[in-house]
Amino acid sequence: MQINGQKYHVSTFFSAEEKPVLLMLHGFTGTSGTYHDAIKSLKEHYNIVAPDLLGHGRTASPDEQERYLMEHTCEDLAEILRQLEIQQCFVLGYSMGGRVATGFAASHPEKVQGLILISSSPGLLHEVDREKRMLRDNQLADRIEQNGIQAFVDYWENLPLFTSQRNLPSDMQAKIRNERLEQKPIGLAMSLRGIGTGKQASYWDHLKNFTFPVLLITGELDAKFENTAQEMLQHLPNATHVTIKQAGHAAYLEQPTTFLSQINNWLEVNLKEEEK
Repeated sequence: MQINGQKYHVSTFFSAEEKPVLLMLHGFTGTSGTYHDAIKSLKEHYNIVAPDLLGHGRTASPDEQERYLMEHTCEDLAEILRQLEIQQCFVLGYSMGGRVATGFAASHPEKVQGLILISSSPGLLHEVDREKRMLRDNQLADRIEQNGIQAFVDYWENLPLFTSQRNLPSDMQAKIRNERLEQKPIGLAMSLRGIGTGKQASYWDHLKNFTFPVLLITGELDAKFENTAQEMLQHLPNATHVTIKQAGHAAYLEQPTTFLSQINNWLEVNLKEEEK
């Protein structure tokens, strides 16, 4: 799809039958393909829209940092929905994709029926923390460009954040690694500089305005995001937090059956509420 001057790869799974729409946003170094197994189950009850975000997968990787900014990314998502003639949808996002989903909900609340955030945050509250994180993100972006994708992936997959993924079957670990290795260095570097956690604004003050239902999902082994979700609950007027046992940051990959059960139940309950 041509979206605001950039080529986007958007996977869609629609049926002739009218169904609720689920917009699925992947994390940093991922693609829409990361949800392949989940989509096989979800498409039975939902129409699915799963884009590769800017700088990732088969979507364009422009070399202008500004093009990756959160406001432009959110406008791209709005244009994708417009071209697909979708008025409203549920939005699911993992990690970076969760930050984008939160930004989209803040800028286009009329398009959001509900929000599912997996291991995500509304950004860093204090400017000094954002400045420190932006410096680290920019340094990592420089390393990607200087040392190449393989050296970066070797570093990235050994971060403590992903330790629990070593318990995944070897074929799944290989699939995740290959997805990362197929990324373009310029795309990942510009994504870090343009929409990294340090660069994006804080959305903490927006949470109180999210009147639609929100589901927060975290893995019990991911202490940082467990704590963040508990803090978010204090600000969100209509939210539920689910902790998935024996899972870390990527709970949707590490415990897929439990993950699908939780979101299916939540979506079903909220769709019934809408019908009342």
